[in-house]
Amino acid sequence: MGRFSGVFAVVLLLTGCVSQMGMQPAQSYPAELLDGSSVFGEAVEPAPERDLLNVSADMSEFVASIRGEGHFESLRFRRLMRKMVQDGFFIDQYDRYASYTAAKTFAVRKGNCLAYTNMFIVLAREAGLNAKYQLVNTQPTWDVESGFLVRSNHVNVLLEGLKSPGNNISDITVDFNIVRVADDAPRTTIGDAYAESMFYGNLAVEQLHKGEQRAAFGYLKRAILTEPANTDAWNNLGALYSMMDRPELGQQAYEMAMSLNKRNETAISGLAKTLRQQGKHEQASRYEALAAKYQGKNPYYHFALAE
Repeated sequence: MGRFSGVFAVVLLLTGCVSQMGMQPAQSYPAELLDGSSVFGEAVEPAPERDLLNVSADMSEFVASIRGEGHFESLRFRRLMRKMVQDGFFIDQYDRYASYTAAKTFAVRKGNCLAYTNMFIVLAREAGLNAKYQLVNTQPTWDVESGFLVRSNHVNVLLEGLKSPGNNISDITVDFNIVRVADDAPRTTIGDAYAESMFYGNLAVEQLHKGEQRAAFGYLKRAILTEPANTDAWNNLGALYSMMDRPELGQQAYEMAMSLNKRNETAISGLAKTLRQQGKHEQASRYEALAAKYQGKNPYYHFALAE
């Protein structure tokens, strides 16, 4: 994601363009996968839970100043956005490593795209709007940082059923990202638990960048316990096990990811790597061919490799 410079995209969507997240629950998994004893010598506790959507007193006061009585949802939405601009929420605020809760983002007026999405979800709900997290299935973008190849997801806010004068009803997407998403990109709404799991996943990656593998494991454990259907959490766990020279456990984690989405290219390529590490070359070759098929269609992947 590029630097956020105070420009946000607000896109009107036709009713029916958004599908519900039809994720299948994760299959049962070996307890060893989330224990940590095999690599750290003892069981690792999950990272502490964070109150991702806590409403601070300042946030309640902020919304009360624009809510009013008897106004249409669309007017409340416009007032909310106007006040956020007036109060400096979009001035030099983008920090890609700032994965914050809603309340902290509001307090420091800084954060990454997920942090701002968390904050806006809370403010919109406080204003009486039907706000949901929305995962956008775009062509994945890749970036190379600290020796890691990072795949970035895209999440924004869906406001459903906003009533306007004249009894018009519309759905609106609020996107805290400088990159404009194609209007026809598939979108799926996700629950608060899935978004919270993504939040812990971000914190895990931050710990990996610092070389703190045990802390990263704790955050990934919390991410999976919060939402076992989060494919990316299983992928990152597989990558961590592979880095720590435990490919047999990495294989199991990637297989969990593929049980949720058999076409997930990160899981496919990760599974190929762990199989190769174990000397299972014939199986690895099959998955490598499948990964190459998907990656060959992804220009962002090749650009990252070139870097």
